[in-house]
Amino acid sequence: MHELGVLCRAVKKVSEIAEKNNISAVKHMTLEVGEESTFVPIFFEKLFPVAIENLPVMKNAVLKIETVPGKNLVIKEIGY
Repeated sequence: MHELGVLCRAVKKVSEIAEKNNISAVKHMTLEVGEESTFVPIFFEKLFPVAIENLPVMKNAVLKIETVPGKNLVIKEIGY
């Protein structure tokens, strides 16, 4: 479940930016997830409370997820 690692890094970065800018509380965090990525948005939602557990600035934060449309990447030929 690679969502936890990505989410923890994102939450940590938001927390660091908030503290650097003397922000006492983050109300929400928006995470964009590509629809063609291998990430499962529901896992981000379920793991968010664990990811913010020890970060006081994120204590009451809410996670918002936005799905970003894919670009319909098509690989026609792979050469070696």
